[in-house]
Amino acid sequence: MPVQSGTDRHQIQLFALEQAIGSENPVRVIDVLVDALDLEQLGFELKGKSVAGRPAFAASCLLKLYLYGYQNRIRSSRQLEKACQRNIELWWLLNYQQPCYKTIANFRKDNTKALKGVFRQLNLWLKDWGLFGGELVAVDGSKFRAQNSKKRNYNADKIARQIAYIDKKLDEYFVLADQLDEQEGQEVALELPSLEQIDEEIDTLMDRRLEYEQLSAKLEQSGQRQISTTDADARALPLRRDIVEVSYNVQTATDAQHSLMVEYEVSNEKDDYALPGIGKQAKEVLGVEQLEVLADKGYHTGLALQESAQEGLVTYVSPKKPSHQGKAKAYQKHQFVYDPTHDTYQCPQGQIMHTNGRWYSRNIGKGRKSYRIKRYQLKYEVCNTCPVKDDCVSQGALKQHHGRAIQRSEYEDYVVANADRVKANKEKYRRRQAIVEHPFGTIKRQWGYDHTLLKGKEKVSADFALIFTAYNLRRAMSILGIKELLKRLKGIFYLFLGLRTPRMHHSTQSPATYQGDLWARVAA
Repeated sequence: MPVQSGTDRHQIQLFALEQAIGSENPVRVIDVLVDALDLEQLGFELKGKSVAGRPAFAASCLLKLYLYGYQNRIRSSRQLEKACQRNIELWWLLNYQQPCYKTIANFRKDNTKALKGVFRQLNLWLKDWGLFGGELVAVDGSKFRAQNSKKRNYNADKIARQIAYIDKKLDEYFVLADQLDEQEGQEVALELPSLEQIDEEIDTLMDRRLEYEQLSAKLEQSGQRQISTTDADARALPLRRDIVEVSYNVQTATDAQHSLMVEYEVSNEKDDYALPGIGKQAKEVLGVEQLEVLADKGYHTGLALQESAQEGLVTYVSPKKPSHQGKAKAYQKHQFVYDPTHDTYQCPQGQIMHTNGRWYSRNIGKGRKSYRIKRYQLKYEVCNTCPVKDDCVSQGALKQHHGRAIQRSEYEDYVVANADRVKANKEKYRRRQAIVEHPFGTIKRQWGYDHTLLKGKEKVSADFALIFTAYNLRRAMSILGIKELLKRLKGIFYLFLGLRTPRMHHSTQSPATYQGDLWARVAA
């Protein structure tokens, strides 16, 4: 049976690399994109200016390598080094250059801010091309494992337990040492360690105890609730239910039109108060005065809703269900009508609830910001004679001769307004998951990027700048098509060279003015 034999390995062939790369190969998009960037303006370290020593690799070469690697699930500098040696697309993209892994790793480490500038510059071009709707974004945070194990993450309780355990072991060794002293020169039936061995164990335990004491002092001095010894910026964060992982919480704002990433921020805290910050940044990138924001109930705090409204954000945040202690009441707070003119509430039976006008501070736990409340209450005589008192007032309150009371926080107006918007726009809120989970589904499930390779918040931010740039670039290829995207990027490249092209969208500006305006927006 005849089979194909292929080409003889020893046969000499003459061909150009250009012929091996198709006209619609995604690697061509990366090539034109990087060539259109002003890397010096973005703040990249441009090495090789000295005539001494071996010439350095150009920043454009290493940036192209990273963008190609992140789009093709290669993040490790050592794996990128190997890819340069055997990947024909990288031969074409880098002109046969093969940097070593140390050079590759240092480029990412030394250009943290510039890499985020690349992400922002790409987004400005996408915005100019109309790929951002600029009206509705979905905000969400996702946990990415840090380079720090749970064993190397400590809080005050964990340190105290370790010290208590060491003290217990020390007491045991001290008792054992005393027994050996008493039995010196006598025959012992049981085989016991020597005094020298016990002294070594005691010295080891004392050294460990000193380390924990220093760690405790460092934790107290930092004012933080926990400390990580491998990656100082990483924190133990809840993933789901009782599962906790030492990780970073990456906040993102995703535009509703094409699920393109507008902005991101790397944090080591929970979602509670992150909404105003990431929402404001997204609004500035999109260049709008007002922006609608969708978010899940993890972002539902009164302070966050107030600050978001002050930043021009129209929030649609899923309200948290109130927790009721004791007997469930038939008459809930939302059934009581507030009168802002007289600062009173009216109960479902028509009785008016008054307040003494005083604000009370309410603390809601460690790591959570306290807030102020007012209390509105009915007199015991009114509630005790009410026909529905058993469905409204708890038995404990009646026994203490108290009437029904409700609380109103200083952020209640914003909480109610947000809840009303969500209730009136259920279809809009249902879009949240489809919008915001598209990037995370692609990045974490398809690409396998569920952890970070770097340490420290600034370096981790650079890692995600490359991830999100690769994601947005891939989305732009899907939306516009590679041919159209190449045309638009080549138009930008000609502008970078100071040449006017037929595809110049801002025809009223000179090339230099248009390019200067772009860099000004990136810097902002």
